[in-house]
Amino acid sequence: MIFNRLFCNRGILIQNFRQHGWIGILYLITLLFSLPLYIATEYRDVPQQITSLFQANGEVQILFAITLPVAAGIFLFRYIQSGAPSDLFHSLPLRRKHLLTVNLLTGYAMILLPIWITTAITGWVWVVLDQPAFMFDGSTIWMWGLSMSIYSLFMFMLTVVIGICIGQSVLQGLTVYALLLLPVVVWFIMSLHLQHYLLGYPYDESGRNEEEISLVLRMASISDSPVIGEELIIYSIFTILFIPLTYVLYAKRQVESATQAVTFTLVKPIFRFGLMFTLVLIGGAYFTIIAPRESSGWGIFGYILGGVVGYIVAEMIIRKTWLIWRNTLLPRFALYSIVAGLVLYIPVADWNGYAVKVPEQNKINSIKLGGEQYSYINGISEKVDDGPLYSNDPEYMGAVIALHQKIVDSDLPLLNDPIHPNIRNDEYIFINYKLDNGKVMKRKYDIPEAQFRQELMALKQFEDYKRVAFSTYKLEEDALSFGIRSTLGSYRKVYISNPEQVREFKDLLKQDILDQTYEEQRSPWQSFADVEMNQDSSSKDPYQPRTMWNINIKPSYDRLITWLKENKLYDQLLVQVDEIISAQFVKQEINSPGSPQWVTTQPEYIDGSLSINKQIATKNKKIISDLLQRQRSSYQSERDTVYQIKLNVTRGENIYMMLKEEDLTEDMKAMLAE
Repeated sequence: MIFNRLFCNRGILIQNFRQHGWIGILYLITLLFSLPLYIATEYRDVPQQITSLFQANGEVQILFAITLPVAAGIFLFRYIQSGAPSDLFHSLPLRRKHLLTVNLLTGYAMILLPIWITTAITGWVWVVLDQPAFMFDGSTIWMWGLSMSIYSLFMFMLTVVIGICIGQSVLQGLTVYALLLLPVVVWFIMSLHLQHYLLGYPYDESGRNEEEISLVLRMASISDSPVIGEELIIYSIFTILFIPLTYVLYAKRQVESATQAVTFTLVKPIFRFGLMFTLVLIGGAYFTIIAPRESSGWGIFGYILGGVVGYIVAEMIIRKTWLIWRNTLLPRFALYSIVAGLVLYIPVADWNGYAVKVPEQNKINSIKLGGEQYSYINGISEKVDDGPLYSNDPEYMGAVIALHQKIVDSDLPLLNDPIHPNIRNDEYIFINYKLDNGKVMKRKYDIPEAQFRQELMALKQFEDYKRVAFSTYKLEEDALSFGIRSTLGSYRKVYISNPEQVREFKDLLKQDILDQTYEEQRSPWQSFADVEMNQDSSSKDPYQPRTMWNINIKPSYDRLITWLKENKLYDQLLVQVDEIISAQFVKQEINSPGSPQWVTTQPEYIDGSLSINKQIATKNKKIISDLLQRQRSSYQSERDTVYQIKLNVTRGENIYMMLKEEDLTEDMKAMLAE
């Protein structure tokens, strides 16, 4: 009786549902439209097999899960943000813990009831549908209900905790989403800072999990990367911790703090430094990006400017006025600046040894070159197990360590500048060391090939390198078939499904890849054809019937090309000279000193320049035949002369290619000189 009267006060419950019950009703309606109604009305000729209900309109479901629970938290606790309502509610014959409990229970009911009603209706739809668009089992439904409950409760409790610390409803809502985005912002911008000032920082790996640390960004990946247990456990732990925290904070909150920007004295320095440091990072990142080449001072200026602006804005928000001058303003700003400077400096300081650390070979278990690899398997993006990609060959490990040691011993200009990369740094090296202590040490470098050619040649002759760099480890697995498509014409394609031919093709492709010389690996010419390796899959979804992998066929793969000719497949991939009506040439000058750009095939350049650039057309079969033999791959340059070329075909899509001026044959030069 006492529990019902105090902790579940019926009058307050009724008042809450009268005033704010529309939030629960709206949540129910939106969930019903986004899941069971979507599943019931979606039509597909062949049902799609899914492993998570978030693969069916999941972005919309998460959108509601991160907005309506926040609205519930703001409206239910709106009374503590206004002076008169705060005085009224806190004058009731109820203890604060009783008042807090009844409001929390109201919020739980408005959040959980819509979710589990939707879960039940989804289960009913799953049972009664004769021709469903999606195929899934009953556990998938319960998992969706559990996931949505955890996400929604986390958002609600986070809003309540922030609302107790913040005295204004608008600022409360902004702070909720700012905190959700803050880890991603700090992650990304700190990564940019480390890229710019820390040699070897593996920045390619820094943003892989950014969507998983923010529910706001989770919307973008929820369909491709459904919820995993670890993610739910983390959000559950935070939600549970927020519950006792709300009782502690609410008991200590002063009634007169309503309408104040920050209600606790202890929170104010945290708020000041958090906002200041965020703007420090943003300012530094912005000026680093817009800075001219070799102008490190711009980034430092951005950090200082961001710190000044951030501190002033934080003070204005806390004091609710622009008149913030006090005698303590500058000393406090100096203290915060020192802390922010240390946070930025310590990770990139020379004395921490990060940039020059090269592990000893006797402390290394194995080595892998290359970053993480991801593959779509049954419609879901999954990280590829990289265990088999590591090598413990002593000679190979020695070659990697020798290259690494020379890199750290070389004082290369702009080696670690991600914004203005030096175009001489045309070799990408990503080293992964598995150490004896179980840790993985990673380093990433962009280096000039000419300066490290001897070490690179020694390294790239090893099969262990080629096996990872050219994905030949996939050719050690079973394959159902191979699809081969010409790089010149998409309509030129063949399929190999005969088991004996599949085996022969796979073996020859692997052998040709492993036999490549250093020069062939760095060939500037476009590949002859693209290979799609199709593997078996456990999925019954016709939209994702197999696990697929792509590999290139280079013109230097003599064994494989000979095999294609012997099996009468080679001519099916070739674009014949007789299929080409004419060839059009347009000269393109690359002139961007200090700002290297990618030079690549540009159909819009030749098609959109009929009245601007001089075009020369030819029907010379010898020239057309030479063009079909080789095409330049994309490359980076500040200054160069290239020719954008268009081959007009008798059927299908026209062919676009590119050659450097030095690639032109004598016949081409003579034709262009006329």
